[in-house]
Amino acid sequence: MDSKFVNNDHSVVPLDLNSLYWAERISMKMLRYFYVASHSQTLTQAAERLHISKSPLSAQMRELEAILGVKLFNRDKRSIQLTSTGLTLRHECQSIFSVMESAVSKVTQHARETQGQLRLGIVSSVFWAGFGYACQQLKTQYPRIQFEFLELSPQQQKVALFNNEIDIGFVRYADTLDISPLESCNLYCEPMVVALCDRHELSGCSQLCLSELANEKFVIMSHKNSASAQLVVNHCIKEGFIPQITQEVVEPMTLMNVIESQAGISVVPQSFSRQSWRHIRFISLKQEIHANICAVYNPQKITQEKQALIQSLHQFMNAEPLAPI
Repeated sequence: MDSKFVNNDHSVVPLDLNSLYWAERISMKMLRYFYVASHSQTLTQAAERLHISKSPLSAQMRELEAILGVKLFNRDKRSIQLTSTGLTLRHECQSIFSVMESAVSKVTQHARETQGQLRLGIVSSVFWAGFGYACQQLKTQYPRIQFEFLELSPQQQKVALFNNEIDIGFVRYADTLDISPLESCNLYCEPMVVALCDRHELSGCSQLCLSELANEKFVIMSHKNSASAQLVVNHCIKEGFIPQITQEVVEPMTLMNVIESQAGISVVPQSFSRQSWRHIRFISLKQEIHANICAVYNPQKITQEKQALIQSLHQFMNAEPLAPI
C-alpha cells in the first residue's frame, strides 16, 4: 500500500475522494460498457449484448476517452479494435470488477454473520432423507441463528459459494466428484435403488442387477441439474449397455409421478422410499451406487461454527433411521 495512505502506527488513512479527479466522472457503468465493447467486433454487437442502442454506447466510449485523454479504439466502418492503451484498460477492468465483486461479497457475508444469518443451498430431495428433521434440531441447538434455505441446482450452489451468496451447500454424492477448490463431506450415506411401478413385471424381485434393466425405458433427473444421472449411466455402461432414456425431468416429485404412471423405471436414492407412493416399488441393487447427501463449502471461508453446524447436521440426519424398503 502507498505509504502516504498509512499512518506510522500502520492504520489506514481514508482516501480523500475529492482529490481523485476521476471519482465522479468515470462510473462503473461506463467501465462495464467499455469492457463489453472491448470483447466485441463492433459497437452494434456490443450494444446488443448490453441491451441498449448504439448511440448512447458510442457517446459513453467517447466520453471515457476524453476523460482519460487517450484513444481506446481504432475504429473503421466495419469494426472496432483496441489500441494498446485499450488493452491495458481492459486488463485493469478485470482487476477492478474482481475487487468490487470480492468487496461486495465480503460485506454481505459479514452482514449475515453479524446478524446471525446463515444461507444454505439445497436440492429438494435432501428433505426426503431426514434433512427437515435435522434442521428442526439444529434450530433448537443454534437459536440465535436465522437459517435461510435457497433451492438451487448443484451447479448453481457451486457458483453461489464462490460469490458468497450461500454459506454451505447440500448436494448428492455425484455432484462432489469434481468441485475443486471447493470441498465436501458426507452427511448421510445411502445407496441407489430401482424404482418402478408395482404393476411392472420385475416388481416382485427382492434384488436386481443393472444388467437386468438393459431393455427397460429409463426416466432420469436432468443432466443439467444433477450429476447423479450421469453416474447411473456410467454404471450401466460398465454392465455392458447404454440405458434407453426416454425422459429427463427437473423435480424428484415429477420423476416419481412419471414412474407411477408406468412411463418408465429409474434408479433413485433409497430415501425416496420414505414417501407414500401408492403404486411404486423400490428394489435394492446388486451394484453399489452412492447417493450420499454431502455438505459442500469453500474451505477458505469455513469457520469453526460452520464446521460444528455441519457435524450437528450429520448427527441429526443419522439419528432418524430410514424405514426399510
